[in-house]
Amino acid sequence: MSRFPLFNHRYTTALGLLLCLWCSAQTSIAQPDDTAWPDPDNDAQPGNNAQPGNDALLLHSGLSQTELLPYLSYWRDPQGNQSLASVLAQANFRPASELPGLNLGYTPGAVWLRLSLQGQADIQRWLLEMDYSYLDDIQLYVVNAQGEQQAYRAGRHIAMQHWPIAARTPRFPLQLADGEHITLYLRAQTHASLALSFHIRSESESHLKSRQQLFFQALYFGILLALGLYNLLLWTSIRQPSFLLYSLFELSFGLAASSMNGIAPLLLWPEAKAAADFVVPTFYTLATMLGVLFARSFLQLQQVSLRWHLFLSGIAVLLCGATLATLLVPAQLALKIMGLAGLITTVSLLAAGIAAMRYRVHAAGIFVTAWWLLLVGTSLLSIRNAGLLPSNILTVYSMQIGSALEMLLLSFALGARFNRMKMEKEQAQQALVSTLRQQERTLEQRVIQRTEELLEAKARLEHLVTHDPLTGLLNRSGLRQHFSLMQQGENTSGSVAAILIDLDGFKPVNDTHGHEAGDQLLQQVAKQLTHAVAEGDVCARLGGDEFVVLARHRNHHELLSLCEQLGQQIAQPHDLQLPHSHASVSVQASIGACNASLVRCDLSDLLRRADDAMYRVKRSGKNGVCINGPVHDQASSKVN
Repeated sequence: MSRFPLFNHRYTTALGLLLCLWCSAQTSIAQPDDTAWPDPDNDAQPGNNAQPGNDALLLHSGLSQTELLPYLSYWRDPQGNQSLASVLAQANFRPASELPGLNLGYTPGAVWLRLSLQGQADIQRWLLEMDYSYLDDIQLYVVNAQGEQQAYRAGRHIAMQHWPIAARTPRFPLQLADGEHITLYLRAQTHASLALSFHIRSESESHLKSRQQLFFQALYFGILLALGLYNLLLWTSIRQPSFLLYSLFELSFGLAASSMNGIAPLLLWPEAKAAADFVVPTFYTLATMLGVLFARSFLQLQQVSLRWHLFLSGIAVLLCGATLATLLVPAQLALKIMGLAGLITTVSLLAAGIAAMRYRVHAAGIFVTAWWLLLVGTSLLSIRNAGLLPSNILTVYSMQIGSALEMLLLSFALGARFNRMKMEKEQAQQALVSTLRQQERTLEQRVIQRTEELLEAKARLEHLVTHDPLTGLLNRSGLRQHFSLMQQGENTSGSVAAILIDLDGFKPVNDTHGHEAGDQLLQQVAKQLTHAVAEGDVCARLGGDEFVVLARHRNHHELLSLCEQLGQQIAQPHDLQLPHSHASVSVQASIGACNASLVRCDLSDLLRRADDAMYRVKRSGKNGVCINGPVHDQASSKVN
């Protein structure tokens, strides 16, 4: 539910519809009805040529609206073609107290008011001020006791340069000496609601009231303009349709309101006359259409309820047609279209707003409150225009007060929406940053893992390049690298011995038991060699059944002892685990060795000399040791 508990959707909908329908009914009451007016022929009775039974109004400071009504009388000119002479001749005036608040609603033709005045003060300059500015043609005739006449004319259909006083509402100057008697005949005609309330004030008091009114008007339109431009600037930065539609709604509503209360004709088109009749109905109707589009966007109905979204879309299309119609039909019919459009818009938006509250749309309660305030303001103005309420500062400016409050609340709602969007954007950014950080950590872990895998793969490749895959011993390439490292080491003094071992009897084992048995035999020999050599010595397999041992710091006797020990290890029986059997085999070794200085020797030359020594053993019957010294060959020996 909304944060505003008073807006229970059932009660709000019922009250809103009842109030709107009642306002519509009151507006229809205000339509012209000839039976509601006294028949001028029946009123033409003897004695009507005289003033009503009251004396002339004595002018004094502090004159108010309640003091004018008892002295006023009126007469209706249905055709609107009677001159002052005709009016003076017929003189069927009736007491104005029959017209509450001097509001006659939508009245065809013209209406005449008559008022007798008598000066009674040192103040001699007065102003007659109309309270309502939306009047087409106002004519004032001042007739003194000698029958002399002065005529003034003002109104929306009169160019401002022909007004006696250029002002927001029609104003006429009055000059009375102390004790002087004059009679005023005021003729009024308009296509809109005919509200004829007016004041007679001294010139100084009139200027003071005018400044006060202009201050409030400037405050009202300043609020509208500031809110409109502010939301327009917000739209340029965040590109949210709600802000643009709200800004256009405010500007069109403000233009229509300024035309209705006389600000725009005074400042923008003082010479437009009747050509500006379309401004009020067209821009008010346009504002209703923009209000519907704004509500549809602001309430996010497309996301929460497609049915309400389509409903408001249809209302917007209808109001677009009504806006175009106000440009093509007569002004009075355009005003009726405007009123109907306002009724449809108010009911639709209140219902949509309450539905949005049920869907828990953010700030929907503020939206409904804002439209309630506008509804109350327009309702008071409609009832006042219908002649059912007196004209005062509350009823005359009720729509402006309601619209100002409505637009302020809608601006607050947009501000709340903007803050929510900002918060959601910040949360989204934080989530994005968190996701990016998590992805960065994941990427770092993957990079580390991939690096480790690459290092492992590199190590495996390097191991495959330098080691024999069958026995795990160094191969020829690995042996060269190791010998190179030995020569680059810190301790390069001393000698190095190369022991070349070739297995005797390996081929029969391979042929008899198969290659798998031969592989097992080579692996066992490799293990025996690795365990037999001292720390710092290294074993390698050159290929086939040839092995090499590099041993450091061995003299002739030590080298001979090591070779014999290796031969004895190899000669021990070897147990082979075959797929379907078990075999024990024995092999022997022909061993050739060579001892040389580590600094001055070359591995290839060292291996070649050891190979020569090994082949000497082979030629002498195998299974023995031969050591090829650095200068001359040593005697060979057999390993028993």
